[in-house]
Amino acid sequence: MEYTVNQLLTMQRHLSGRRAQLQSLAQENSRRFSWRDSDKEEHPVYDVKELDAKVTKINNALFKIDCAVKASNAKTNVDIDIDFDVLGEAIS
Repeated sequence: MEYTVNQLLTMQRHLSGRRAQLQSLAQENSRRFSWRDSDKEEHPVYDVKELDAKVTKINNALFKIDCAVKASNAKTNVDIDIDFDVLGEAIS
């Protein structure tokens, strides 16, 4: 599929947020058992393997998006009128 750079950046932002949600959910899921109340063992709500697989898929997608955007940027020339030598020189 082809996407614009803007679409990829939007997907990247969305997937980063989703990854954070899933990682938070995984942490919450792992704390369902309290050692203080060992008689009240609660089983994880979500399958740990499924959560890990989903986070891995999102990480792979983010990697591919990042590579695609960087490859696109490497091909794109921007015509801008600035003199970096003047802007980067020291103030005397």
